[in-house]
Amino acid sequence: MENSTNPQTPNANLASLADRFLGAVVDWLVFGALYYVIDVFLGRSIGYLTGALYLLIRDALPFLDGQSIGKKVMKTRAVKEDSGAPLTNDYATALVRNIPAAIPLLSFVDGIFIFFGDERKRLGDKIGKTIVIKE
Repeated sequence: MENSTNPQTPNANLASLADRFLGAVVDWLVFGALYYVIDVFLGRSIGYLTGALYLLIRDALPFLDGQSIGKKVMKTRAVKEDSGAPLTNDYATALVRNIPAAIPLLSFVDGIFIFFGDERKRLGDKIGKTIVIKE
């Protein structure tokens, strides 16, 4: 199916599986860096919580223009499927879409969803009503 340029259509400029995977790898590297750097100065628990918080709200951070660092690197963006609006400052939607990826066993199931259907959506995307597009 040909991609259109309207971000409101389900298949509009969808990010490829490779872009999404590599963006996720970058975000997990950011998690690790936050964890280890903060662990040195403030302790392991604070380091873990800071990294986990990044993973949960990364798509809403205003200083990153509503993109995680991984999405910036891969030139992708999570947007609301109904309006095409970015998630900048929309912490509730970012949290809802990222919780399934943060729960160990559920994260595996969450990732499997991306392979079913033409939408390339994780379980978190389906619950949060978001899509990831290529900019």
